Order: sequence, then structure tokens, then C-alpha cells
Amino acid sequence: MKIKILVFLLISVVGFSQKKKINEEYDYINNYYQFVYQAHYEYLKEDYQKAYDLLKTAEKNCPLLNQMGIYEPKILAECAVRLGKNNEALDYIEFTLKEYGTKFSYIENDSVFNELKSSKRWKKIKINAEKYFNDYSKRVDFNLRKELNFMKKEDQRVRTNGFDAEGAKIVDSVNIDKLKKIVTDCDCYPNYSVNLVGSYDTDEFDPEISVLVFHINKKRAEYWKPIFLDLIRRGRAPADIYGKLIDSNLRSNGVFQYGIYNNVKKDRIEDFENLDNRRIAVGLPPWQLEKDIYELIRKKYGF
Repeated sequence: MKIKILVFLLISVVGFSQKKKINEEYDYINNYYQFVYQAHYEYLKEDYQKAYDLLKTAEKNCPLLNQMGIYEPKILAECAVRLGKNNEALDYIEFTLKEYGTKFSYIENDSVFNELKSSKRWKKIKINAEKYFNDYSKRVDFNLRKELNFMKKEDQRVRTNGFDAEGAKIVDSVNIDKLKKIVTDCDCYPNYSVNLVGSYDTDEFDPEISVLVFHINKKRAEYWKPIFLDLIRRGRAPADIYGKLIDSNLRSNGVFQYGIYNNVKKDRIEDFENLDNRRIAVGLPPWQLEKDIYELIRKKYGF
């Protein structure tokens, strides 16, 4: 009997250790993010062919994400329309409605898609849009959304209108313990590319918690560094959280490794000549490209 129990335990341990992680076969760091960043830049410059080609390469390499501030499926839909690929544009519109809970009104109110509105397929998508959203919502963990929203509010409560140092210690400790369980359970750092979390419009709770990364201290960061890097590689976390984790812990000495802060100049970045190599290796865009994208966004949207 003891032998049988030991064999069962051994099989269980081996089976657990060999459990395949989500997106384990993909490498977003080397095969996805850089194509998308360059595509975003070309899109903002209105070179829709280049943007389309780059995004199609990224999509060929890894399943599409819906990164906040980029929204790959939406850009692909727009590029496809502008390039006369209307059926493909409708494919991406339907995809973002089904897979990422995008509200149809967001698409419908964009004049870029006006020429699609007379097609039978557009009308069919419009009829089905509510069903798509309801089906998407069934995959969302609403309790998790509410919990993430509460965690962020607590994080900000002790840092708004004066810094409550003792309160922050307590809140950060509680939030980190919660985050460990959440990350383990969902095999992700919660973000809008993960259906479990939902989209911005799913309900009144905002589950975006990337701000918590800034408040993970140096000691705790050692636990998170390999986890964040692995999640980024598999497209299961915002691509900037590793850089945020490291640089946020370097604020006290004022010299940074990844240059994540917009107001940081070259002279305050360690080994600036190799900065882009470091950034690319953790999923960030090249330093100047990020600044160029920000400037194009500012001009396009008047920020």
C-alpha cells in the first residue's frame, strides 16, 4: 500500500511539474513586440501598408494581443480598410468584438469604417454584436475585476493627499500576497489582453493594476523578476512591467537601467549605449522609438 501511495504521489508531482503553461510555445519578446511597436509607429505616421505588413508578421509569429494603447486588432482592421481589404477588416472587427469584448459602438462611431456599413456582413455583425459581448462577458471573472479595482484603490488611498508610510506598508504587503495568488491562478499579470479580466467597458470596475508594480520593493522584486519576464515572453503580462519593476527601485539613486520615466535624460541611464539591447530583451521598445510614438500620439490626439 505504501508503495502504491508513493507511486501515485510521484506521478502527481511529475504531472504537475510538466503542466504546460499558456502560450509556452510562443516567444513574444523575440517574435512579436518589436514588430508591433514599429507597426504602431508606422500607423501613426499613416503608412498603413508598412503597419499592416508588420502586424501580419507579428500575428504569424504569435496570437494577437490587445495591448492597452495599441489595440492590435483595431489597427489591423483600420489598415485593412485603407488598403481595400474590406473582408479582412470585417474579420478583425468581428475578432475584437468576440475575443476582447470591444463595444460595437466604438467601431461603429469610427468614420474609418463607414464604407463597410452598407455590406451585408457589417449588418450581420451589428445584429450579433450584443450576443458577442454577452458571450465574452461569460468568460470574465467579475469578482476578480472587483478585487483588482479594490487593490488599486487601496494602493492609491495611502498615497493620495500625502503619503501614509505605515499604511502603505500594510496595503503593499496585503496586495502582494493577493497578487501572488492571482498571478498563480490565472498564469498572467492581469491586463486587458487576458479575457479573464475583461475589457475597459465590461463593467464599472477598472481592473488595470500596473501601478502596483511601482510599489514592489527591492527585496520583493527578486521574487517577481523571473515571473514577470516569463509572463512577458508568453504574452501574459503587460510588456513594460519588468522595466517598471527594476527602474522603480532605482529612484533613490537616480540612475536607471531601462529609462521608463519620460523625464529621465541620457546622463541618468546606466550604460546608455546598450540601453536598447536591454529594453528589447525584456519586451520594451527602443528608447527613441517610444519617444517618437508618444510624440505622434500627442500630435494625433492633441494630448
